Amino acid sequence: MLQEKDSKQSYLIKQPLQKTWVLWLALGLACFLLFGDAYAFDNPMALQSTIQSEMNLNNVQFNMLYSIYSAPNIILPFFGGILIDKIGVRISILIFSSILILGQAVVVIGGYTLSYGTMLAGRCIFGIGSESLNAAQAAIMSQWFQGGQVSLALGLCLSIPKLGSAMNSLVSPIIQAKHDNLGFTFLIGLFIVIFSWGCGLALIYLDKKNEELMEIWKQNNLEQEKKEEKKEEIMQQEMSLQIKKSETTESDRSESLLNDDDDDDENDDDDEEEQESAHEAKEEIKLSDLKNLDGSYWILSCIIMLSEALFVPFLDNGNAFFQIKFGFSQQSAGVLLTIPYVFAACVTPFVGIYSDKIRQRSLLIVLTTVIFIVTHLCLLLIYCDTACGVSALPLLSLGICYSFYSAILIPSIPLVVKAQMIGTAFGLLGVMQNTALALFPLITGSIYNSHLINEQGEVDPFQGYVYQSYFFVGVSCFNFVIAISLYLFDKNGSKKLSRLKSKSK
Repeated sequence: MLQEKDSKQSYLIKQPLQKTWVLWLALGLACFLLFGDAYAFDNPMALQSTIQSEMNLNNVQFNMLYSIYSAPNIILPFFGGILIDKIGVRISILIFSSILILGQAVVVIGGYTLSYGTMLAGRCIFGIGSESLNAAQAAIMSQWFQGGQVSLALGLCLSIPKLGSAMNSLVSPIIQAKHDNLGFTFLIGLFIVIFSWGCGLALIYLDKKNEELMEIWKQNNLEQEKKEEKKEEIMQQEMSLQIKKSETTESDRSESLLNDDDDDDENDDDDEEEQESAHEAKEEIKLSDLKNLDGSYWILSCIIMLSEALFVPFLDNGNAFFQIKFGFSQQSAGVLLTIPYVFAACVTPFVGIYSDKIRQRSLLIVLTTVIFIVTHLCLLLIYCDTACGVSALPLLSLGICYSFYSAILIPSIPLVVKAQMIGTAFGLLGVMQNTALALFPLITGSIYNSHLINEQGEVDPFQGYVYQSYFFVGVSCFNFVIAISLYLFDKNGSKKLSRLKSKSK
């Protein structure tokens, strides 16, 4: 009895970590790996008024802190998966998370010296590490969750780190008000980035240990696997004999049944193959494959690009927007701007489960664009002389928009491309997204600056943000038109996004 217990314990010890509760610990570490990234990325947003006043920056110059972050990543997706493949995912995580520390350290120096050029250089370095670290995180989690629940894992990896943005929006204005030093406030961001770097080291250790235990586990179970394979071969031989016998007596009937089974199972098999390939795909672009991408992909990519541009660049100026438009202080605006991040993190898993069940993604994509229109119309039309709670409503709907973006729009890409082209599709999408994120802050900043002086010749920040809201409403309506075209294109074509999930037999 004692020997049996010892053998059972030794078996459990030799199990790969991904087959135990450590799987969820690794997922938590992967989420916190990007927590510091999200916190430091939105540092300028929470301190916009202070940065502009102390460094004498206009809106275009301020928004350049975000554009310079995205500019290198217009090119990086062309080489994204290659570097990770060459040096390995663990070394990639170590290198890219270290680049984040370097970038944020340069930003801290810029904050202490009030040097705009130094801050730009730091943000550029930070952007290089950030986007590549996101790709490495997705790659390592795809390996850990090979047995299933990959969509859940990647969804959480996308939404949970946004709580870092919420924490920044809440904490940074308070730290700045207390210490009145930009460099010190950015330094807190550096400490959080270092914390995430530590989570990356722990994840690397678990991944290395898991790989070692996986090898031992495979060796210990090799004989059992051979026995199971032998049994399967015998069963297949028996089934083939039965099929041959049945073919001689009921050939016509068996042929029709096989055709029916193929029709019923074809969609499910295609979906499973596409999902598996999506998990293994790296963000690497092959230019020769671009001609094989159909209209559904290009239309969907435009919708995703514009949807992210309607979310991120708006929040980049969100703190100052709510101060001018709704009368909040920098600290209270920071508290308010935690709403979309927290709400999106809570809602995204449920939206993902629901969308997987009904599979009417084309309609849900149209609904996403409608919510964007309603959100930016509310931000345009609602006005308060003093801080008012009703201004939080569009932020709730903005959180819904981001949850739809994370759980519906992005996972739709593998459905509209062939399995072997998923890496190319996501790589090209990354180019389009970062192009939008580099250009939109400059466009919105230019719109604000050009309407900053009213008809009386006075400086009127309120008017600048009103015209900025007109721009976001216009882009939202244009995005809606594109979504309608996608719905009609898909409905009258392949129906890849409109197909209901097959019922289990």
